[in-house]
Amino acid sequence: MPGAVRLTLPAAAEPGLEETLGGLFVSWSLGDAGVSLWVSEGDADEVVELLSAAGVTILGRDFEPERDWLAEAAALQRALAVGGIVLDPHDPPSAEPGSRKRVFLPAEKAFGTGSHESTRLALRLLLAAVPAGSAVLDAGCGAGTLALAARVAGARRALGFDIDLEAPLAARLNARRNGIEGCAFWGGGLESLSTAARFDFVVANMLQEEVGPLLCGLAESLTPGGLLVTSGQLVAREEEFLGLLGAAGFEPRLLASEGEWLGTLSARR
Repeated sequence: MPGAVRLTLPAAAEPGLEETLGGLFVSWSLGDAGVSLWVSEGDADEVVELLSAAGVTILGRDFEPERDWLAEAAALQRALAVGGIVLDPHDPPSAEPGSRKRVFLPAEKAFGTGSHESTRLALRLLLAAVPAGSAVLDAGCGAGTLALAARVAGARRALGFDIDLEAPLAARLNARRNGIEGCAFWGGGLESLSTAARFDFVVANMLQEEVGPLLCGLAESLTPGGLLVTSGQLVAREEEFLGLLGAAGFEPRLLASEGEWLGTLSARR
C-alpha cells in the first residue's frame, strides 16, 4: 500500500470524526493510547486542518512508509505436502519436493495457496479417493487448487466454476504455470453446467450456507455411485450437515476434521 500518515488523537475525538472529515478516505481505531487515524500522505495536511478547525488536539503525527502487504504475506507462506503433492507458493521452490509432484501456487489477490485448514481437508480426502481416469468437477474452484490436484493425482479431466469472475482467470493461469492440461475453468454458478454433464467425482470447499443449496444439483451431476468431497463446514454443525447430505441423496463414507472444520467423503446413492 502507499505510504500513510498515522495521527494520534484523544479518545474523546472519535465520535465526531466521521462528520468532521466528511468524504475523505480515512480509517481509525480506538486503543488505550487514544485514537489512531490513518490517512494518505497527500491528504494529511487537509485532515490536520479540518481537525484543528474542529478543536481536536493532535497528539502525534508519524509517517508509515509504503509496504508490500502481499509480498509480506507470501513470505510467511510455507510449502504444504499432502499425499503425493507439494503446494509451493514460492518460485524458485522453497522446498525439495522429492518424489512428490510440485504445484506452484503463488499468493495472489484474494486467493490462498492451499494452506487453509478446510483446503487441506479437501485435499486429503480428494487425493485418497479420486479414481484414476475420472472426470472431476471443482465447485467454487477459487484459484483451481483442488482441480489441479485432481489432475496431478490421475484424473482424466478436471473442470471448475466460481461465481467470483476473477477465480477462473487465476485458475487458468495456475494451470499454465504448472503445465497441467486437461482443465477448464469458467465464471458462473451450478446453473452454468449443461444438464447432460456427468462427473465421477465432485469436490466443493465451501461454507455450509453456500454448498447446502447446491447439494441436490451436485448429486444430479454425478454418475451413480459417484463421489462427493466437501469441506468448509463446521464440526459444531456436523449433524445438521449430514442431514443435508442425506436429503440430497448422498451416503457419507468418511468424516474428517481439522480445527473447527469438517470434511466429508460421500457417495451418490
